[in-house]
Amino acid sequence: MTLNGFGNGTVVDSHIPMDVIRRRKEQLKKEIQEIREKIAQCEIEMSMIQSHSNDDRRHSNVKQWSAGKKHFNDNPKEGIRWLIENGLLQNTSEHTAAFLFNETGLSKRAIGDYLGEKDDFHIEVLKHFAHMHDFFSMDIVDALRRYLFTFILPGEAQKIDRIMEAFAQRYYECNPHIYASAEVCYIVSFAIIMLNTSLHNKSARLGGGPLTYEKFVNSLNETVARNQMPDQTIVKNIYDNIKNNELKFPDEDVNSTMPVFGSDSTVLKEGWLWKQDGYRMKLSLGGRVKNWKRRWFVITDGCLFYFESNLEVDSPRGVIPLVDVGIREIDDDRTKQFCLELFPLTGDKVKASKPAPGEIGKWIDGHHTVYRMSALSEDDRKDWIRALRIASQNQLPKQRLS
Repeated sequence: MTLNGFGNGTVVDSHIPMDVIRRRKEQLKKEIQEIREKIAQCEIEMSMIQSHSNDDRRHSNVKQWSAGKKHFNDNPKEGIRWLIENGLLQNTSEHTAAFLFNETGLSKRAIGDYLGEKDDFHIEVLKHFAHMHDFFSMDIVDALRRYLFTFILPGEAQKIDRIMEAFAQRYYECNPHIYASAEVCYIVSFAIIMLNTSLHNKSARLGGGPLTYEKFVNSLNETVARNQMPDQTIVKNIYDNIKNNELKFPDEDVNSTMPVFGSDSTVLKEGWLWKQDGYRMKLSLGGRVKNWKRRWFVITDGCLFYFESNLEVDSPRGVIPLVDVGIREIDDDRTKQFCLELFPLTGDKVKASKPAPGEIGKWIDGHHTVYRMSALSEDDRKDWIRALRIASQNQLPKQRLS
């Protein structure tokens, strides 16, 4: 007899135990589901790539995406509905999960609230969202750290329960040899959070000192059947991991401090400028000179955004709030003409943010004392300075603007 999944046309003995066939069938179901989720992610990415084919259409599309993200951050359910109604998101749980998992500029609090909803569609989204995490061969504490960094846990107990149940199910699917069942993973996951609170949050302790290793083991023994109790080494590693490295939950600022602008925003000016880098390039003949890079700049919502190009305006390389900054012409730069400069009116640095290298969704403060740009012409420089002054609402004395 020939069975699908056991090779191409391979003849298999008809006396194969049914439990082996069932396990293989379940494994194939999981693999098919993972393929569907990867396809959903690819389709999201392809829809964005296709929208890049025309600059004007791309500009309109980006504004719609930004408006949709604003809607989502304000009201997650209404935001998803808006994205679907405007043709930006397919009305499937797979595509919605891919959007929440991949898209930048979303409020982590809004993501957590949306994932915790109880209706069937949201539960399917949560399941797909959890499946997009790769926990294979990971310690459960490290897997939980990764999972809980992608959103902020909502405050409602039932929402937390659903979200943690999805984590436990996914972790068990990735590592069925470590724990006896998904239910045990679920119990251990909650025990980890309680242990973290006991060890690192004095104000939340119900009495007495922090949870000792012995008490932690006893608490697990009270909730996990003896024949399903994790190996003692695993339990000890969990305790030591949390004791030595607090399980930290993301702040809202980690993923949503980046301003996003939508179709209702007023763009005062946008265009190409050369931006001077903060580091110096070493010359082959000796000496150093500051490097310049061409960037796409947009003035909107009281901020100056800059991007890699005008085709990537959903992913800012930096954001400069136009508060407490001065704007001036610079004519003494020997490498570029038509220069202008942003400088701090208070303090010694211009307030700015940029993506943290290697950390998706995290933004860090900039450290520039000035931001120097070069325009395309004298008229272009004057236009930029005029727009920046309007946006900043800070007029400097004329003798300092010349």
